[in-house]
Amino acid sequence: MTTREEFSELLSHADPTRLIDIADRCLADADSAEFTIVRGPEVGTVATQVREPVAGTRFLLTDVLVSSAEISLAGTAGWGMRLGDDRAAVLAQAVCEAELARSGAYAAELRDLCTEVATRQRVDRVTEWERLGPTVVEFEEIP
Repeated sequence: MTTREEFSELLSHADPTRLIDIADRCLADADSAEFTIVRGPEVGTVATQVREPVAGTRFLLTDVLVSSAEISLAGTAGWGMRLGDDRAAVLAQAVCEAELARSGAYAAELRDLCTEVATRQRVDRVTEWERLGPTVVEFEEIP
């Protein structure tokens, strides 16, 4: 079972063109009174925190550029945040997130899209580890 947060994360990595297409269809089917932009697409920065793996201490690495938006679709709140400056895609993401949350007509298509994104991410991770494998340094322990 995937949570709303997990769906939102996967949607943030989905192809913007597909997101916009699905969001346009959601909005075309919705009554105009059912759609409200709560917080229109904005661009800003978010501090990125990482954990140093040996000592386990956290520190701020950098600020990253993000776009965010919040909407209401048929009484269901939708929210999106994506890396970069892509106002159209983040607004579409918020619409799609609300559509998923309310189990609307396009929810199954959006779940399929999220599954594709998750599969692509797993394949990309495996490919990256295979590429990095030859660079791994293994140390022998001295008794």
